[in-house]
Amino acid sequence: MNVRRVLVILCSLYVPCARSQSVSVNVATDREIGLIDDHFVGITFDSSMLPISANWFGFDFSSHKVQTLAKGMSPCYLRIGGTPGDFMTFDPTGSGGGSANSTYTGAMWDDLNYFLKTVGWDLVFGLNVLKRKDGQWDPTNAMELINYTNTRNYTIPGFELGNEPACFPQPFNNSVSGAQLGRDFVHLRDILKSTPGFNSTMVIGPDVTAVFGHKLTFLKNFFEGEGRKPLDRITFHQYYGFEGIASLGTFIDPEVMDRLIISINTVRNITTPADPNTPLWLGETSSFSGGGAPGLSDRYVAGFLWLDKLGIAARMGLKGVLRQSFYGGNYSLVEMNTFDPYPDYWLTLLYKRLIGYKVLSVQTNSTNSFRVYAHCARQESLYNYKPGTVVIYIVNVNNYTTAVTFPQFRTNMDVFWFSPEFQDLTSRNVTLNGKRLDYINYTIPEMPPERAYGGSLQIPATTFGFVVFPDAGVDVCSQD
Repeated sequence: MNVRRVLVILCSLYVPCARSQSVSVNVATDREIGLIDDHFVGITFDSSMLPISANWFGFDFSSHKVQTLAKGMSPCYLRIGGTPGDFMTFDPTGSGGGSANSTYTGAMWDDLNYFLKTVGWDLVFGLNVLKRKDGQWDPTNAMELINYTNTRNYTIPGFELGNEPACFPQPFNNSVSGAQLGRDFVHLRDILKSTPGFNSTMVIGPDVTAVFGHKLTFLKNFFEGEGRKPLDRITFHQYYGFEGIASLGTFIDPEVMDRLIISINTVRNITTPADPNTPLWLGETSSFSGGGAPGLSDRYVAGFLWLDKLGIAARMGLKGVLRQSFYGGNYSLVEMNTFDPYPDYWLTLLYKRLIGYKVLSVQTNSTNSFRVYAHCARQESLYNYKPGTVVIYIVNVNNYTTAVTFPQFRTNMDVFWFSPEFQDLTSRNVTLNGKRLDYINYTIPEMPPERAYGGSLQIPATTFGFVVFPDAGVDVCSQD
């Protein structure tokens, strides 16, 4: 079906499309404004999955479906962290699975690392910082894990130390200061440097969240002290609020989207003077915390916040965005037990297939509710786009259609446009160019574009998607 017909049909099903606006999109093609890499979008497991009855909340490492869906995210980092991680102990000789007292075993570690190797994920693992002695982090149990890992020849690309340290639960809530945590990180760095097989393992942190009030003070104390020295990646966590305040409207509210900009600037104001060259990551992030908002964080409407977050993060120079979570909670990418992909899985998959490393600047005459981002297109993907190709992605939270023109690129366009099944923003399923996406017969479906021409499109109300210009011939996208 011709893409113009698809978009017209979509618009006709939206009553608010009677109103419209016109937007012109121009991309600055003289230089890139930033760079990301193929690990830019990562995923997470919550630490609570490790010790629960040895079954990882039902996540089946051996499932062909799980492995196929996981490979779709590769390459990426898998971060295993969270509050339960600061109550866990590694038992290398334990048989079977973990226990209710938060013990995880060598056998579980083996299962995890075999899975990682199978699907092509790289592990970032959160160590327990609340194992302490004389006011300092006690690395004894961490060394057991490191030594066990060495004997199995596993590779651990990164370690974290503690999760959301300014928010430790009772009785540990005020037990570690920002300055002391910085010294603990230095200790971890020294251990890794002196341990064969781990001297190139990244030290990642401090994983602060909701940076205001005492949490802001904690972060300042961390970077004013020793914390500025040992880090290979600086991480913070970001959500748009707790799930209890979420509503359908918050997922399509530009002011809510812009909270991320405020958070990034707040963290940068502290970290850049102390450590200007270390890359900044969103080390854990999603729509709303507390497991996500049921019936919203796992529905089509969640894609607005997610795609906009990826656009803002790349434009503002972040080097990693780790999605909470791949499995578990209302904000996961795949459903528990059935492993069926949620809408954000398909969106993430297509992002990783289309979006290249160079970030481009965009100018538009639109309002803040029509949000546009641009990159050079990824070339080493199944779409085989040639050098010089540009990809633009659009988040349209207007409740009316938008006529968008691309004056520079009056050429062929490949359009990948998402819409909700049954035109309901809370749809469990999503369509791409009018065709529902499903995992069927052990395979990820083909996700072909619709071809359009002439440099203009009608963008339906409250939708999002990607437009690729294979014949753009942009020099900066032709250079290595």
